[in-house]
Amino acid sequence: MNEPPVFDFELTEGVAVLRLAGEFAIQAGVHHIGDAITQARDRRLSKLMVVITDTIGYGVPSLSMRLAIMREWADASAGFVRLCVICRPEFIDPNKFGVTMAANFGMQADVFTTESEGLAWMRQLDDHA
Repeated sequence: MNEPPVFDFELTEGVAVLRLAGEFAIQAGVHHIGDAITQARDRRLSKLMVVITDTIGYGVPSLSMRLAIMREWADASAGFVRLCVICRPEFIDPNKFGVTMAANFGMQADVFTTESEGLAWMRQLDDHA
């Protein structure tokens, strides 16, 4: 098994930011983000924004896929990392199903189309003690 990459998070206003670009199969991208969540948790970085607007190679996830994705990411967060994903609008479910599933699995998460919206959401979250 390959070791996950070590992420060099950019820190902006107390938020760890990871920008992904390039082509990803959806499962590979999901696992990559899961690894980033784990590393953020291990480094005690409680706020993570993942920007995937420059990624290609996958389609819009189904509801069942969103459920599985959020379960994996919530497990990686262990209730510590709050996640914000910045993506293209066509990837956001109108009812934010993934956000609801994240909450059901014990993780605070949201999704936006701009980094400014994501940072605004992250700013209103309390820091973990």
